[in-house]
Amino acid sequence: MRETHHPSELEPRLAAEYIDVVCNEALDAAYRAIEAASTDDDTNWTLGTLTYGRVQGRFKSMNRNPELPWFRLANNTMDYTTSVNGVLLQVVMDDPVVRKKSHRLSPNGVERFQASLLGLTCDQNLTWRLYIDSDLNPDGRELTATVMGFDSNLNVVCQWVHNYVPLASVRTTELAPEVEIPDPLPLRRNKDAEQGKLNDTDVKDE
Repeated sequence: MRETHHPSELEPRLAAEYIDVVCNEALDAAYRAIEAASTDDDTNWTLGTLTYGRVQGRFKSMNRNPELPWFRLANNTMDYTTSVNGVLLQVVMDDPVVRKKSHRLSPNGVERFQASLLGLTCDQNLTWRLYIDSDLNPDGRELTATVMGFDSNLNVVCQWVHNYVPLASVRTTELAPEVEIPDPLPLRRNKDAEQGKLNDTDVKDE
């Protein structure tokens, strides 16, 4: 399925200013996880679990950030669910087109509770997922973040791909240029002076 309109056209609360932050932060955490799990001892399992866990950790940090009042973690379980301006959004590490983890479309406890409040026939009762996918390039993986919306029959009604913008590095100051310091010239030691002995030219007391 080709990319469709922005999620905010179906759910105005998913404004671009919110979705961009969530997707960008998730991708940044995932890229850092891939870099950390790139040793010879890492497997696809360690890479996958670390990536999923690092994104959850990033969302926990965002949840504590007072500058992001529109973002929170609705639960803290393995199927962690974010609340973006009041809209529930689960994260799935999967291909958004050829979806293997179909069970992740089933609502979890938080989503079922919200659905019970809205009612099953409510037009706003859509299922939202954030898919993080990799091209599996061994020379350098490229990740994509896709926000997808599903109706009550799990038909795709929205599929939007985020344009990733790498976050600024933690280091914000420039380092001073390196300066070469020449080695000091060797100094000749006066062994006689160190040992308290007199040279032939010294005057002896009679």
